[in-house]
Order: sequence, then structure tokens, then C-alpha cells
Amino acid sequence: MSSQKICEKAIFELAGGDVGALSVIYENMSRQIFALAYTITGNYCDAEDVLQNTMIDITRACHGYGGGNPKAWIMTLARHNAIDIVRKRRGEADFVLEEITGGDEALSSDGFSMVETMDMLNILGEDEKQVVLMRLYSEMPYREIAAVMGIKIFAAQKKYQRAISKLKKYNPR
Repeated sequence: MSSQKICEKAIFELAGGDVGALSVIYENMSRQIFALAYTITGNYCDAEDVLQNTMIDITRACHGYGGGNPKAWIMTLARHNAIDIVRKRRGEADFVLEEITGGDEALSSDGFSMVETMDMLNILGEDEKQVVLMRLYSEMPYREIAAVMGIKIFAAQKKYQRAISKLKKYNPR
């Protein structure tokens, strides 16, 4: 059974009162949620908070889920949570970004360290980072990315192409 179908089934089970179904969603989506949240917030602790808040939101909103694309629905919740944290943080005068203390090695590829990978992503604009992460790490099709970001499919494709072009020109070594 595909990840999409597993998550959709779990959302409906959660809505039906099976609280254990949330662990199925967590197992299938937590890494993707965390990666998106980290990309948006730039902060490990904030990304953990986004993951936790997204799980809470899934529990609260599962009754209103009408079917369709569970991955896009979940990633939309995560994206909104991450953006909310960034907006709140902008009001704090003494905010200092934390160094990367850990993370998901799956984000790193082609022999780049986690720090090099994050440096590469930091050359991108926020929307570009999100599109690249959703496309490459979460393996989301452009249609889903467009739905999560509230943009047209063509715009998602263009953002991805521009981002990849920038990354190809960048060499952290």
C-alpha cells in the first residue's frame, strides 16, 4: 500500500476515534514535515515544534478532511505552522539562529555534509527552498506542491527549475 493510501486510511481512522492511527501518520510523514519546517524556520527546535503542532492539528482537523490528497493536506498544515512560528519570531529582537546540532542525514546527498547541504539551500529564496524540499525529499509531484503553496502548477515547476539552476552553479567546497 502506498504512503498516500496509508496516510489517508489513518486520517479516516483517527477521525473515527482510533488515536493509534496518529502514530501511523507520524511514521509516514514526520521526516518530511520536519524537513519542510526546518527549511522554513531555519531552526532545529522550531522545526520540532512545527512537527508537534502539525500532529496536534491533524488530530483536531481530521474530522474535516474530505479525502483527496492526504500528503498535500498534511504538508499544508505543516507549512502554515512553520510560517506562524517565523512570524512570531520576527517580533523577537534578540533572536539568534541555533547551529545545526543534529538532523536528518537523508537530506544530505552526493557526499555533502548536512552543513554543506543546508548552506546550499540557504542560497535559495524561501519559496524555492520549499519547492526543492517538497520535490526532492518528499517526492511530491508539482500538482501537490502547487496545492500546498497555493500557487499554479506552472509556477511550482518554474520555481523548482530556477532553484535547481542556482544550486548547480553553487559549489560549497
